Amino acid sequence: MKRKSIFHVFAISLSILGCSKSTERPANTTSYNDIYIAGSEDGSIGPGYSIAKYWKSGVPVELTDGTWDAEALDIFVTDNNDVYVAGYEENNNHKGIAKYWKNGIAVNLTDGVSYAEAYSIFVAGNDIYVAGFASNPTGQSVARYWKNGIATDLTNGMYEAQAYGIAVSGTDVYVCGYEINPAGLNVAKYWKNGAPVSLGDGLTDTHTSAISISGNDVFVSGSESSSVAATFSARYWKNGITNNLPSGTEDADALGMTIDGSDLYIAGYDNLATPDNNAVYWKNGTQVVLAPKSDAFGIAVKGGDVIVAGETYSATGINTAKYWKNGTAVSLTNGSKDAYANAVFLK
Repeated sequence: MKRKSIFHVFAISLSILGCSKSTERPANTTSYNDIYIAGSEDGSIGPGYSIAKYWKSGVPVELTDGTWDAEALDIFVTDNNDVYVAGYEENNNHKGIAKYWKNGIAVNLTDGVSYAEAYSIFVAGNDIYVAGFASNPTGQSVARYWKNGIATDLTNGMYEAQAYGIAVSGTDVYVCGYEINPAGLNVAKYWKNGAPVSLGDGLTDTHTSAISISGNDVFVSGSESSSVAATFSARYWKNGITNNLPSGTEDADALGMTIDGSDLYIAGYDNLATPDNNAVYWKNGTQVVLAPKSDAFGIAVKGGDVIVAGETYSATGINTAKYWKNGTAVSLTNGSKDAYANAVFLK
């Protein structure tokens, strides 16, 4: 399967989540019972089609049957234990349908006429917010979010754009993503209630991965490509101000983010001057290396535990979905088929 999610698109083509109620993920310092991981695993039907699934404390729950390619990219669990998963499933024309699943029941956000995917989900009370993109009639992807199934376009479709993260604080809706500028470069940005705020200067490629709100502060994770070498570096923006994350001299990216009290945690990978990625996370800017030949995509913190979702890959290139709890790896799949862990939620 060729993975289509946000996490590899930028690396391949350069075109591209505290205890405050206003953070992207409503984490807190109390205990939790279950670790929820959203991702996918290759099935046995078709040419390597992947099955969207999530794992609840290691037990898999399949959301699709493998007839067509599908992936689960984000997960959110409410106080009454409803499980919401955002992602996509292709149809018989290989058009991705953006959707979410509530307790395993699919809700389509697009009709499958044009390609679309859903990357991030946030539930506030009775309202369900999903961020992603949908292609317009000319084939350009339009950054978009849906509130209770109703779409709001964030870009006009003149240039390619996608939305990757969503957070809600009170009545304000924050979405992060990118839009390509006339020079053909990605410009990282976020939208507050539809109004864009550019994070990149448009002179180099920049992209975002997640957004969190804490009080009056807006945090966005992502990366920027070098204007000198063909590498990119991990970073985050706080209220539009760039903060570089310490990393090696090769590629590094920040892919997931969460806030726990006054602590900022960001998950991602760093080449560390080796041929392969290393799964890492940063706590308040200090890097913690988890494993070689691996990537980290999602992070959650609760009760003093740091849970990071990601994958490791073997010498033969097979990806094994796993998570790390306080640095100790737990495999979700056996490594016989490609599998990915994209997001984590503690409940």
